[in-house]
Amino acid sequence: MHDPAPLTVSQAAEWLGISVAALLALIHAGRLTASNVGLGSRRPRWRVTRDALETFLAAHATSPKRVAVKRRRKALGRTIEFF
Repeated sequence: MHDPAPLTVSQAAEWLGISVAALLALIHAGRLTASNVGLGSRRPRWRVTRDALETFLAAHATSPKRVAVKRRRKALGRTIEFF
């Protein structure tokens, strides 16, 4: 069972290994679920649950990228001779 205490933005960013600005961008873009606990204040105070972080990671898990192999062009049957 997960800890019910939500994480601050800086704690969640550290947990994900990203910057605070990147985490806030994810929240504002709607890609990461967070709650604003500072409703009466001028600035929002976001809190993120560990469940929301794990859901985000599961949804955005990357598979190994396929490496493109450069292929040489086939010769057109013409031979260039140098003297």
